Amino acid sequence: MESFVLEMKAITKRFPGVVANKQVTIQVKPGEIHGLVGENGAGKSTLLKVLNGLYPHGSYEGAIVLNGKEMSFKSPHDAQSKGIGFVPQEINVLENLTVSENIWVGNLTKGSRTKEIVSFARVHRTAQELLDTHNIRLSCRAVVKSLSVGQKQLLMIARALSKNPHVLILDEPTSSLTQDQVDNLFSIMRQLKERGTSIIFVTHKIDEILAITDRVSVMCDGRSISTYSHEEYDTDRIISDMIGRKIETLYPTRTGTPGEEVLRVENLAVAHPKIRDRHLVRDINFTLKKGEVLGFAGLIGAGRSEVLSAVYGSLPKSRGDLFINGTKVVIESEHDAIRNGISMVSEDRKRDGLMFLQDIKRNISINNLRAVSTLGTIRGRREAEKAGKYFKQLAIRAPSIGTNVVALSGGNQQKVVIGRALNIDPLIILLDEPTKGIDVGSKNEIYNIINELSAMGVSIVMVSSELPELLAMCDRFVVMANGTISREFMKSEADEVSIMRAATV
Repeated sequence: MESFVLEMKAITKRFPGVVANKQVTIQVKPGEIHGLVGENGAGKSTLLKVLNGLYPHGSYEGAIVLNGKEMSFKSPHDAQSKGIGFVPQEINVLENLTVSENIWVGNLTKGSRTKEIVSFARVHRTAQELLDTHNIRLSCRAVVKSLSVGQKQLLMIARALSKNPHVLILDEPTSSLTQDQVDNLFSIMRQLKERGTSIIFVTHKIDEILAITDRVSVMCDGRSISTYSHEEYDTDRIISDMIGRKIETLYPTRTGTPGEEVLRVENLAVAHPKIRDRHLVRDINFTLKKGEVLGFAGLIGAGRSEVLSAVYGSLPKSRGDLFINGTKVVIESEHDAIRNGISMVSEDRKRDGLMFLQDIKRNISINNLRAVSTLGTIRGRREAEKAGKYFKQLAIRAPSIGTNVVALSGGNQQKVVIGRALNIDPLIILLDEPTKGIDVGSKNEIYNIINELSAMGVSIVMVSSELPELLAMCDRFVVMANGTISREFMKSEADEVSIMRAATV
């Protein structure tokens, strides 16, 4: 009989009006990297919260068996103490403390002679030993606010490893990492596997499943659908299981020819907020045509998001001119951008894109309340009709437009943000990583929306760190490196090698 370090048996988790997990069973072997995939809303996050003790024993049906013993986790701390390590997708660190203080937070006196006195020499020494043991490239004395997003992700992994977990859960750990950081993470995961640690690896990227996992379990609509061993992997079958249907092609065919110039940006620069005489971006010049999808490529930190934010008015420009349909415009705020027909979908929907205590209807309508108001009073029926149009067009999966966005999956939250951007009937849409952290099915739906908007004459600037996505969806490419534009490519000239070469000059 095969042994498992972890078994989640027939887990059913209910919320009012919703069954999020329905008889879900997952089995993880000792020293295994076990992938967990499914569309946003498939029930993965709920299942992980059950395992992590966030939904305590008694709030769900089914059983959790760890090392052959049934567990009744009462809280995340209880699950952690029993051997469950959890690294969430959202960055959760103490910015003003050091790396070592973050690793031992809540346990700074461990190993000290008394429980009242903290030996920071010991804190730093033991933290660096932990980092070195797992080949995590961080300095224990570095202040966390100085770290990149990818380094903060590695810090959270180190913090989880400090508790010596039997099972380590990594929830979308690569979503904010560069390729070098992904390679380093995979190396760390393989070392943990060799030491006998089991890992549950959640990702939307099928190529990562193929590269790093020993087995993969697929969820759809809150249910366990299938589990495959590595030798059984078939990309089309995994995707089909995930979304409950077959996608003939992930990237829909683009048709149509861009028209006349709609937007021209000249000599745009954004000053560095902390370093005098330095710029985040400088000497930015580009044009955008009617119905065109213009791709912005480059490494993380190259300045792509800063360019979009400056054009949108959410980041102050130190110089530069913008022209719409040949007329010079002044955009110093998001309100100015919207008034001139420019909308934006931010990279960070949780920080910039959504009001989590509001429903779908208000989140979609908020940037154009004038269209649903009379004499300063919002007309509920008019607002519902306007928001309902995008609710249907974007196929947002929720009981109604009155559903709070906090209850939605990541992919459906992203659709709400896109609905808000469309609500002003824009001339130009700026898309900053529009498919980041969402599943294959939702990506395909967003690609189709991009093509539909382009066919209607809407002009789109799209930032993406996924080169295959950019190459498939864009008509022309601007490549950034070190805060400036290094090259431009027409679609016929561009490939992954040429773009990466231009991005690393």
